[in-house]
Amino acid sequence: MFKTKNPKKTTPPSTAPPATAPPATELGIFGVMRVFAPWIRPYRWQVLGAFLSIILVAAGLLSFGRAIALLVDEGLASPWRLNQSMAICIVIALMVAVGSYLRTVLINHAAERVIADLRKAMYRHMMGLSTAWFEEKQSGDVISTFATDTIMIQSILASTTSMAVRNVILLVGGLVMVVLTSPKLTLVVLALVPLVVAPLVFLGRSLKRQSRLAQDRLAALSVELDESLTAIDDIIAFGRTETMMTRFDQAVEASFSASRRRVFLRGLMSGFVIFLVIAAVGLIIWLGGRDLLRGAVSAGDLSAFVFYATLVAASVSALSDIGGEWQRLGGAAARIMDLLNQNARMDENPNPQAFPSASGSGGGVEIHFDNVYFRYPARPNQVLEGLNLTIKAGETIAIVGESGAGKTTIFKLLLRLYDADKGQVRIGGVDVKAMALSDLRQNIAIVPQMASLFSASVYENIRFGVPDASADAVKSAAREAHADAFIRALPEGYHTLIGTKGVQLSGGQRQRLALARALLRGSPILLLDEATSALDSVAEQNIQTALLDAMKHRTTLVIAHRLSTVINADRIVLMQQGRVVASGDHESLIATSPLYHRLASLQFMAEDSSATTHPPSLGAKLE
Repeated sequence: MFKTKNPKKTTPPSTAPPATAPPATELGIFGVMRVFAPWIRPYRWQVLGAFLSIILVAAGLLSFGRAIALLVDEGLASPWRLNQSMAICIVIALMVAVGSYLRTVLINHAAERVIADLRKAMYRHMMGLSTAWFEEKQSGDVISTFATDTIMIQSILASTTSMAVRNVILLVGGLVMVVLTSPKLTLVVLALVPLVVAPLVFLGRSLKRQSRLAQDRLAALSVELDESLTAIDDIIAFGRTETMMTRFDQAVEASFSASRRRVFLRGLMSGFVIFLVIAAVGLIIWLGGRDLLRGAVSAGDLSAFVFYATLVAASVSALSDIGGEWQRLGGAAARIMDLLNQNARMDENPNPQAFPSASGSGGGVEIHFDNVYFRYPARPNQVLEGLNLTIKAGETIAIVGESGAGKTTIFKLLLRLYDADKGQVRIGGVDVKAMALSDLRQNIAIVPQMASLFSASVYENIRFGVPDASADAVKSAAREAHADAFIRALPEGYHTLIGTKGVQLSGGQRQRLALARALLRGSPILLLDEATSALDSVAEQNIQTALLDAMKHRTTLVIAHRLSTVINADRIVLMQQGRVVASGDHESLIATSPLYHRLASLQFMAEDSSATTHPPSLGAKLE
């Protein structure tokens, strides 16, 4: 799943357009095309081939008018002329058919590749954004941009754009042929042009605004669906299915209402243009018929003129419809460019320092938090306030404290998911900001409380952090995490697919896979965020032994609520309101810290004190 092979082709742009590019909503049609030019350029020869095919089709259609004139004026005079005229028509039909085939194949292939490359660039750009951006962005909105908006761009690039080019050529060529056929009737056509163009400009502006609104409402609908699927268990458990259905109904109706207004404007534009087209063709036939009765024009020339006038009118009508499609492009392009123009990235040192070597007796590195202040961008409260904390190389510390004390934030600053607002975070004496992000994160393994698993096999999930790990190494890590037994019992063992987010596994099984993944990585720093919270007491007892062995060879930070985990730590750090307020072993903190005593009483008293291999429960100690 995690390794893909790309076909050989011209390398598409791997970075987004510069952030200084103006928003797509401020660009005209050609401005939008310039925005997408970096992705179109690698396939310029296919685009050129499609353009030549369009010219071939247009030339065939424009030639057909003269073939009609030949057929009417001379083809009816003798069988030979009739056969000759018919042969010409067949040749023209073949030209149009071949040109249409080549246009469809070339332009659609190019459009598919352009959108594929664009999605890759969007994904690469998104993966480089900071955690703060993801915290503020709704996932359903992002999914809508990747799916709905890119599909719309593809449709416009593949079909609408080529049709627009063809109709522009037919419009210009038709006007030229109209002038050559009958200058007098041409004046009538030119007089009708302003009547068609004026409403197009007026309605086009309204349609552009409504198209953007319709796409925003569709994105909101995607957000509702994404949130419902993510929280389906809670929705059912709380009996709120009716509430969520009502919310979804409202989102659907809002999307429908916006789309209905857009469709109304498009219909109004199309209807107005079609009325003028038919009226104009009728007027031309009437005027041309009068000239034919006077002998001022031949029947063939009149037939050709009517054909070209109809071709011009049809082109104008088609361009009005295409104009409506182009208005939708503005909204889709704006949303894509909003993503590509995001600059919420972590700054990297252009001359990064290497991650320090392990210095502890059994491995691990020293960690320092020096007067660190931090608040999340989207939250008003200060999370860390002058945090000072030193963890020795190879030491295992347990971090405890009330919710909101800043425990998990320590992990995020170590991984540089965020940067401290003030102060320094150092590893082995080196500021984390001075290291390359890839180097820093490669040397830290984390087991989160909610394990993130992928819809792949057990094997691929365990080696997610070490893609080139051998099968033996994966199985060894699984045995260390006491996961090997349940994995082997699965239908296909290590090759069993576990579904989206590991839905086919229990919470404890998912947590053991996450633990195996971290152990496989063998990093000098290990972060455990309630790593055994989803395990029963027997499974936890087994894994505690594995964790104790793993902790001996690395610096370990544990966010813990269970007494067994706290007791096994070299030191316990108590946090309150973003600061370290006490530090020591369990016995000393019980004796000296009222806050720790209270937290321990609330969180640890449920421990099973009868387990022979577990330390006594806090309840027993307090007695």
